[in-house]
Amino acid sequence: MIRKARKDDYVAVFPILNQIFDEMDMATIKRLPDSQFYDLMRLGFISENYRYSYNRIWVATDEHDRVLGILCMYSDRDQGIIDVVLRKEMAKVGLPMKTDIFTDKEAEKGEWYIDAIAVSPKYWGRGIASKLLDVAPKIAKKHGFSVVSLNVDKENPRAQRLYVHKGFETTHAMTIGDRVYDHMVKRV
Repeated sequence: MIRKARKDDYVAVFPILNQIFDEMDMATIKRLPDSQFYDLMRLGFISENYRYSYNRIWVATDEHDRVLGILCMYSDRDQGIIDVVLRKEMAKVGLPMKTDIFTDKEAEKGEWYIDAIAVSPKYWGRGIASKLLDVAPKIAKKHGFSVVSLNVDKENPRAQRLYVHKGFETTHAMTIGDRVYDHMVKRV
């Protein structure tokens, strides 16, 4: 089943989302102790508007409602606020308010953006990511968007094949953090 995330899903969502952070290998994340980063992401997750807020995440669950995969999405217009809301939480975890973690704009104008899609490694190869991707166009249309976009690491051909199979096309390269990604779009 796919459903909207709830605040109490954080413990299950973070390890799945953290796979992406590990792959991104960003200096802004690596300089933080793991426990501090975990606590900061938890505060963002339970907030209403953060990039990785429960409000922006859909989860794939099994018959016991255990989270197997996640999909995080938002509109291009939300990029102006998705990281600012975390600033007030910085002091709660011992960080200066000026700390930057995610600074890049990842969506182009007019796009409904898939920021993150990931599946617990125990469940890879079972079509969960594919099912999560099928939700994106429906949600995009519901919000009045006709283009869904995402960025895929050039060093992740497996994900790239899935996105092409689902109808995404590469439009250009984009640097996010310290890596180069292919920006892919799908018209819906």
